[in-house]
Amino acid sequence: MGDMERVIMSKILIIEDDASICNLFARYLEGRGYQVVCAGDGVEGLEKLREEGADLVLTDIMMPEMDGLEVVREIRKVDDKLPVIAISGGMHAVSVNFVSVAQDFGADAIFEKPVALADLLASVQRLTGQE
Repeated sequence: MGDMERVIMSKILIIEDDASICNLFARYLEGRGYQVVCAGDGVEGLEKLREEGADLVLTDIMMPEMDGLEVVREIRKVDDKLPVIAISGGMHAVSVNFVSVAQDFGADAIFEKPVALADLLASVQRLTGQE
């Protein structure tokens, strides 16, 4: 039965306003057996999460409509166990330390762009219990 269990990989929701980055992450994770759903902003992401569910959420922090910190906060209101990875990018001109803020909001892991895909995969595997 062990082989059957390995076939069922986790579903990952990626919330990222840059479609090329979302596609890059999606192709990389799908190539390692994950099911991936992309959303272009926080509002769409939370809708997809409610409708389809996910085993892990990967969210950009800086997005229009609803930023990633709000997304993490909304997820934590309904599910404090769902693994969330936050990704910050282009923060050098901003004085706020989004990494510590994301942790305060309840993110399980935080990466800064550019993200090393191998590091991202290791974190996804750890948080979904599939390492």
